[in-house]
Amino acid sequence: MKSILREYKQAGSDQISSYCLPIIVDGKVLGQLKPLTIESIENEEVIKALMDWRVAAGQWFATQFPANEEGTRAWAQHQILEVDDRILFILEDEEQTPIGQIGLMHYDEVAHSCEYDNLLRGRKGRYGNIVMHALLTLGAWSLRELGLQKGYLNVLSDNARAIHIYETLGAVEVKRTPLRKEVEGEVIRWVPVEGQLSGEPEREMVTMVVTREAFMSRFGKMIELENGEGKSWI
Repeated sequence: MKSILREYKQAGSDQISSYCLPIIVDGKVLGQLKPLTIESIENEEVIKALMDWRVAAGQWFATQFPANEEGTRAWAQHQILEVDDRILFILEDEEQTPIGQIGLMHYDEVAHSCEYDNLLRGRKGRYGNIVMHALLTLGAWSLRELGLQKGYLNVLSDNARAIHIYETLGAVEVKRTPLRKEVEGEVIRWVPVEGQLSGEPEREMVTMVVTREAFMSRFGKMIELENGEGKSWI
């Protein structure tokens, strides 16, 4: 339901609290996922945080470039808010301090699939495993609200920490794409190798997939989600 994504992104400041996803562990709220909205990208602190986190984690993206606040705001506007199949959440700690981000894109309301992306932890919070619980929270919301059946993740092969987190969530590797490095001025791109590959690739993009069944078998009780819940869209 792409209308659900639009609704979250259009929430005003007087409504935003009802669109935040609480991160609850053992009955205690450790933080929340707050949707990036039309209003929030006018906040200089939000834009600066998004820019700083992107710069700090640049090596884990297939495209690396000098970031600035103007470009970050344009990205948020045109690549997140104006795209119907995409949403980004700001990860906040228990004091509602922004510490990271996570989102999904390419939501297909026919196949009930999406790609989880932009997982960044920009600063440490009180709880070391809050990123894992943020992923569980987003996963549960995706199943409930979007009726999701399958989620994809693309991660660079040398990002061992992220791969471990995704495997813990039940994701399995389904594809590896060899990459080569392209440099154009200050922009670095890791692009798929064309034609026959000679020798070892410089890097690889690992595609992983987590199914509803795999997620539910591991975390259904923890997130208090019944196996049939969220399937009414199908």
